Amino acid sequence: MFGNYLVTEIGGKNVCMKTIRIFIIINVVTMLFFGCIRYPIYDYDYYDYGKIGSLITDWTERGDDVEIPESYLVKIGDYLNILYGTSNSIDKSFLAGKHIINIWNKTDHIAVSDMIAIADYTAGKLGWFFTGRKEVKIEIERKHSVVVFMQQQVRQLTFELEIADDVKYRLTGIVATLSGVAGALNVDNGTHGAPTNIMLTFTEDPKDGKWKSTVRLLGVTGNTQTLTLTMKLANGDPSSDNVSSNLSSQLASFNDDKKTPLTLTARFNGTQTGGELITSITDWISEETSTGNAD
Repeated sequence: MFGNYLVTEIGGKNVCMKTIRIFIIINVVTMLFFGCIRYPIYDYDYYDYGKIGSLITDWTERGDDVEIPESYLVKIGDYLNILYGTSNSIDKSFLAGKHIINIWNKTDHIAVSDMIAIADYTAGKLGWFFTGRKEVKIEIERKHSVVVFMQQQVRQLTFELEIADDVKYRLTGIVATLSGVAGALNVDNGTHGAPTNIMLTFTEDPKDGKWKSTVRLLGVTGNTQTLTLTMKLANGDPSSDNVSSNLSSQLASFNDDKKTPLTLTARFNGTQTGGELITSITDWISEETSTGNAD
């Protein structure tokens, strides 16, 4: 049946079945061998990927008495996680190539959505807000060590008014509006927007008799910042219209050094003309201070 190729009598024994078994074994080994070549097994967590073995956040550039946030968010592509401390390992592999690391913290009265931070000045004093950004190049099968320098994005601003004697004894209160305040900050590129007017309340400091108001700002935006004051006088004394002062030059570089508090001091003058009190503000002086405590 099999001809001379498979059936041969050797010493009275038929070797046909042995030949078939050998043939099957050879074919199985061949299939396994070439199957491994066609379907290699890779470590898909590492092939074409790299990792950030050490992510260090540097908080050096912050004001005195400003604490490092307890936690912060880290975004790298579709990776978003809350981290603690100044040094962490990122538990994710990233495809080789360029990636942007964005970092920011949660704080009072500032909300971040779609990489835009929005300040709610009506809710109360802003908390201290920080952002960090760095572009990194991830290489295949490497664990990278990355340092991101954090920037303080809320600055303290204090107004001090020295009141002239002919006004001081009749003054019971000062309220004000500051225009050109930044209501939004782009966390990724640091640009300010959403011009906002905020309300300020001045109180008299018994130590030096000056009327003062302190506020924390996300920044300023636009070309003009104007402080408009409304005076409250005792005994219903008449007052002039609101007094406005253009502070654009004094606040032109406000966004450049947010870790350093800024104080603007001026003199509030008043002249009685008949039944009308004529008021003005003169001699604005800028002074940067070394403390970051607005309380």
